[in-house]
Amino acid sequence: MEKLQDVLTRTKTKIDTAFRDIKFSDTNMLESTNEAMYYMLNLGNGGKRIRPAIVFAISEGFNGNKQQAFEFAKAVEFIHTYTLIIDDIQDNDAIRRNAPTCHMKYDVNTATLAASRLFEEGLYPFHKYCQDIELFRKLNDQLHKGQCADLNAESWAEDMVSLKHLQFIHSGKTSALIQIAILGGCISCKLSEQKINKLLDYGYYLGLAFQAKDDILSKTETTESLGKPAGEQADENKLTYPSLFGSVENAQIEANKLSERAIAYLNEFENENVAVLEELARFTVQRKR
Repeated sequence: MEKLQDVLTRTKTKIDTAFRDIKFSDTNMLESTNEAMYYMLNLGNGGKRIRPAIVFAISEGFNGNKQQAFEFAKAVEFIHTYTLIIDDIQDNDAIRRNAPTCHMKYDVNTATLAASRLFEEGLYPFHKYCQDIELFRKLNDQLHKGQCADLNAESWAEDMVSLKHLQFIHSGKTSALIQIAILGGCISCKLSEQKINKLLDYGYYLGLAFQAKDDILSKTETTESLGKPAGEQADENKLTYPSLFGSVENAQIEANKLSERAIAYLNEFENENVAVLEELARFTVQRKR
């Protein structure tokens, strides 16, 4: 995992530095949206920055444009942070990265506006550089559909509880965001449509594996270690991999299978181009937080 760790470390330094110094337009004393945006981008020391690392891993693996990759890396983290704010509002969670969530520190209205503006900031590089904007639009559409389905799933009837529906939720909430990061990296390299589609397929299964492991960690780890609600009462009444597969152990088996399916889509590439992505797929289901 040395190559992955190197990319993760360098990415975190770059993105953390950029966001500590970030200045949003029209900052004034009459509203606190900018303050809430800044707070969330830097919350809990910034998190792991995995999604921007995916952008850099692809851009570096295929000799992409460094400046474009940096713009996409920041954009993906804007969009990711938007999803975190919305998730916390939907679940009424009080803690994120061992700190108050945005709507708890400010209020729901301010948090909603901050999320909206972060999302809008994240759109810019894709509109600027993406030749096939329809592809980005489809991923973005899936992101929102997954968020909505996750909210509705809490009141689904028993006959709605299925692996197909669980994967629909995760294909939006998690896979689509990872695929957006992949797309940004691919655009910075001007990769062919065929290669982009293979990497997006990789991202789809990586996202499912990632979320399956997140569901497992919510059950097996503590709130303190994860920085968000965890333990036996976590995800209560939610459709998750442990609840669907009957145990944490069975959910882990499924997560491992999803990771291997993701890796299979990397087989047509030269190993040196995608070595970090393969390590990421394995790390995703082995991590402890």
